[in-house]
Amino acid sequence: MKLILKYLSTHLKVDLEYRASFILTAIAQGIVMLVELFAINSLFHKFGLLDTYNINELLLGFSIVWLGFSLTEMFFRGFDHFSELIIHGNFDILLIRPRNIYLQIFGSDICYEKISRVLVSLFLFISSSLKVIKTITFLKLLTLFLIVIGCVIIFVSIFIIGAAFCFITIQGLEVVNIFTDGSRQLTQYPMGIYKPIIRKIFTFIIPLTCVNYYPIKYLTGNTTNIIYIFLPLVSIIFLIISILIFNKGIRKYNSTGS
Repeated sequence: MKLILKYLSTHLKVDLEYRASFILTAIAQGIVMLVELFAINSLFHKFGLLDTYNINELLLGFSIVWLGFSLTEMFFRGFDHFSELIIHGNFDILLIRPRNIYLQIFGSDICYEKISRVLVSLFLFISSSLKVIKTITFLKLLTLFLIVIGCVIIFVSIFIIGAAFCFITIQGLEVVNIFTDGSRQLTQYPMGIYKPIIRKIFTFIIPLTCVNYYPIKYLTGNTTNIIYIFLPLVSIIFLIISILIFNKGIRKYNSTGS
């Protein structure tokens, strides 16, 4: 725990060395998200209802994906930029240190500039949840908590799988962005508007519907099935699979030389 806090404080000090740059970058990150939000809001007001979803349900789904993705980008950027560790030979150094390799990769890059995205999406998440949930209960609060944790775990898992490809390709693959930025872009809209094949892909391959589409049905009262509360826990299975893939990559790793 001390090492994690050390990583967090060190990266914060580094980012704040150039405060003007940090503030401007953080503002720019927030503006990017607000532009996405403006587009969705304009779309909703143009067509009224999006399928059967009202604006609050739409914003809840949007905020869940953006909050999970922003937290992942903020604290787990090391896996997204893993190719840099491979290219510069720094991963070899991490391997000989007597510390957990995942913890070291986590500490290699923490991006505090994403804080504006986190704050905006958190505000949307709380405000839209209060409007969507008619009666606040312990189970619904538990659902909200599991949704956020599950969403972060899924995006972290995608980052880890993307990092595992670097053991083969050295350079990071742009195709991985299809599953990171692409997944975020797709699932920020209600999954009910897509064809069943799309929902199946994001249920059984990348289980983002388990932290977005199905739990929201429980929160809105469209179903009383308590299984929907615990569906975000499916993300743990996805994480285990990604770790197994990454560990296999480590065993096959022969270094990139100097």
